Amino acid sequence: MRHIRAVLKILLVILYTVTLYTIYFFFYILFIPAGARHEPLRNFAMRSISKGNSKILNISYEMTGSPPRAPFFLVLNHLSYLDILPLFIFTRCTFVAKKEVENWPVLGFMVKTMGVIFIDRQNRKDVIRVNRVISDTLNKYQGLVIFPEGTTSGGKTILPFKPSLLDYPATVKLPVYAAAISYQTTEKDLPASESVCFYGARESFGKHFYKMAQNRAIRCSIHFGEDAVVSSDRKELSMALHKKTESYIEKIG
Repeated sequence: MRHIRAVLKILLVILYTVTLYTIYFFFYILFIPAGARHEPLRNFAMRSISKGNSKILNISYEMTGSPPRAPFFLVLNHLSYLDILPLFIFTRCTFVAKKEVENWPVLGFMVKTMGVIFIDRQNRKDVIRVNRVISDTLNKYQGLVIFPEGTTSGGKTILPFKPSLLDYPATVKLPVYAAAISYQTTEKDLPASESVCFYGARESFGKHFYKMAQNRAIRCSIHFGEDAVVSSDRKELSMALHKKTESYIEKIG
């Protein structure tokens, strides 16, 4: 039964996402030549896609704290590809993602038209370009979310933060907010660390997504810290944000 449930969920997620993205892209290509801002349209589309997919996958949310208002700079721990769903639901945002995502078939194009910023983590000089793009990206329509661990984890520990992407907020002394996210599954499902958190090279995205879809229900807890951190030293900023994120993880278990 769980296999049938997983297949149905996957088919519905694909159908729902493609349908709403097609509608979004139709209006997107009209907005760009006209010189209109596409962010409000993107925010509405991604919030709708995220809410719909959450219902399909039976993901419930428990939010504590107050989400920051755009423009903002937000960091949090990274556990899964599902992390973007609550962020699109509760905030108006875009992301910094690894450059490899840009080359993914179909999905890479979709993500690019959603305004995601790509960074080549193998090229240190690319950080300069990304910081320049970040300064142009923050506006009243959207904030920016980064996952400073640089990769995902199993949720039991938080990896060290990489300070390179904090260069821009450190340089201009921009307040940076921290948040934390965690997942729980039902007693009849595999633990979230195995079926929701997607980390390491244990399996492909497709295999993991199929396993995740077999869960009867997923509970996502997310806490938004309300006190921002300001520092002109990106390493100090990184350490302070890491400490805050750790404390938030303890709050939500």
